[in-house]
Amino acid sequence: MKGFKFPLPPSMSWIAALIALLLWAPTTSLAESSSPAARRIEAYYQQLMPTLRAAGSLSVRQRDQRFGPAINSAFDIGTMTRLATGPAWSSFSGAQQAAVRDAFAHFLVADYAHQVSDYSGESFVVDPQTSPESRGGGEIVKTQLVQPGGRTVQINYLVRGGRVVDVYLNGTVSDLATRRDEFASILAGGGGADALVKTLRQRTETLLGS
Repeated sequence: MKGFKFPLPPSMSWIAALIALLLWAPTTSLAESSSPAARRIEAYYQQLMPTLRAAGSLSVRQRDQRFGPAINSAFDIGTMTRLATGPAWSSFSGAQQAAVRDAFAHFLVADYAHQVSDYSGESFVVDPQTSPESRGGGEIVKTQLVQPGGRTVQINYLVRGGRVVDVYLNGTVSDLATRRDEFASILAGGGGADALVKTLRQRTETLLGS
């Protein structure tokens, strides 16, 4: 595979959509009767808002430093890394698994920081009630990005144990599935965990250097 590029859905990547969602107007506080998972997503948005509002005056590396704690807290990076790596994960040593997790976590935060460069003002809605996820357990938190003219983009989160393990653009396009395909392409080259770590780190530095 040439490079490390996550394919885009027809309209935009889920990260681009999510960043657009986060850049726009803050949420209205959810009712106490709302699902804990829905309140967790709202709290995540609110935690990011100070940095998002200041995005235009911050460098990409400054945004990366500020986004890190919120993203690493809200997302189950360990589970996401294991699922994205697939069967090869069990063949990695403990040290290799830790290195892949660390590289992926830095990449994910850097991708957010790279996408966000300014602050605009629209709206988004978090559904206070969730639906069960049938395959591996957990809850689906539904959100809508509401754009000028009334266009909406559905962005759903799979939450397990209070943390995000997948994001679905337009309700169905799984980010985790896309990452799994990309990881598989890298691992197919025969370099194993070391190749995956190297590619993720290179991609991270490219994002932060822009």
